[in-house]
Amino acid sequence: MGVEAGRAKPHECSKPKDLAVAGFVYPIFWLSMEDSNQSLQEEECLALSSIYGLDFHQDPHLPDSADITLHLATGPVILRCHFPTTYPSDEPPYYELVAEWHNRAGVAHGISESVRKKVDERLLDLFVPGQVVVFEWIASLQEMLEEAYGREDEREPDEPPFPPASIQTTPLVHKPSSPSSEPNEDGDTTFPMTLPPNCPPITHSVNPVSDRKSIFIAHVAPIVSPTDAATVLQALLSNRRIMRATHNISAYRIVEDNGVVRQDCDDDGETAAGGRLLHMLQLADVRGAVVVVSRWYGGIQLGPARFKHINNVARTLLEHCGFIQSGSDMRGRVKSGKKR
Repeated sequence: MGVEAGRAKPHECSKPKDLAVAGFVYPIFWLSMEDSNQSLQEEECLALSSIYGLDFHQDPHLPDSADITLHLATGPVILRCHFPTTYPSDEPPYYELVAEWHNRAGVAHGISESVRKKVDERLLDLFVPGQVVVFEWIASLQEMLEEAYGREDEREPDEPPFPPASIQTTPLVHKPSSPSSEPNEDGDTTFPMTLPPNCPPITHSVNPVSDRKSIFIAHVAPIVSPTDAATVLQALLSNRRIMRATHNISAYRIVEDNGVVRQDCDDDGETAAGGRLLHMLQLADVRGAVVVVSRWYGGIQLGPARFKHINNVARTLLEHCGFIQSGSDMRGRVKSGKKR
């Protein structure tokens, strides 16, 4: 197996001042900075998991590392990232490139030294202290390796990263809402509603995600303004079942022709869920869309798994609506060069 390891050179940073108390020295704000970094790392990994599906792997016993599989004509490559406690505030992740390829003669080989050096330079150039960078590393690395070794013509995994999503587009005319209060686990997810004037078409995921009696369903619509996002939410809440959901987490993102980004999110009582959902939209470069995830609480706390379900059900529907490329095809989203 070919393994190339590297790390971008840490940027210069000032050391925190020390506080002496009763003969012990405690770095001021050091623990709070580590906590902030850990939180950013967790949010980044959650978003990457939602975007790349089974191509992303993180051992629950090793939360400070993650593997992302890239697919090339020569075979798969694993980008293995290790997150220090100083990432992303001061330093980039450590990384390894793992490749085990064989030529027609059966001889094993990996990524060449010249390509590895170019990768080192590119990844260093992309890192900006204080900003997560793994998504940009993945896109840039995919671009570089495809240029060097060719793009995989057709990916046929043993099983798809996600089952084909069943989707339902809200028609323009609806019958009155049924009296039932919530969808069931068998997939009853029809949502008759009253549409306000000029409401964009709304698409719903028909097959809910169910975990310990909690149910998650996504709704997606194309928008061109924040007003459109509010109109979509108004239409959704006209449905009795959606209105009675425990939470309706929402996020939208619009990129105008002049490059101005308009975006916002709402937790609707599910603390931090809206921000995590918006972070996924940012990493996937979703443009001109609003997504709302309805959650009906089943009486059993899910812990962090609820955030994964929220992002996954949203990502699957966004992908099928054309707002996100599939995890194996997310290429060319990030251009080379340092962020400004």
